[in-house]
Amino acid sequence: MGEWKLAENKRQFERAYVPLKARFDRDGAPVECLTRDISLGGAFMITNAALPYGTRMVIEIDIPALDVPARVECTVRWSSADGMGVQFHVLRARETWAINQLTRG
Repeated sequence: MGEWKLAENKRQFERAYVPLKARFDRDGAPVECLTRDISLGGAFMITNAALPYGTRMVIEIDIPALDVPARVECTVRWSSADGMGVQFHVLRARETWAINQLTRG
């Protein structure tokens, strides 16, 4: 039998642990929040207004390398008492570049 090895990090993309101002709508009302971390695949949003699993939404994120907020379509993949994890859909080139600036910091 072969030897089992545990993967130290199963994430596909490098994450930047950085608080960025962000916002989304919940029931038609704007909600301000912060990111705890962000990558090309998604982000964790610190909020007490987390949306349910599977919710499709748009988040605006203030990324320092961009002159205007990034509008990113995403889906809620999990939530907890302190926020929610979202998976990004297709990122445009400018968002990809700006997030890479954070993760390669």
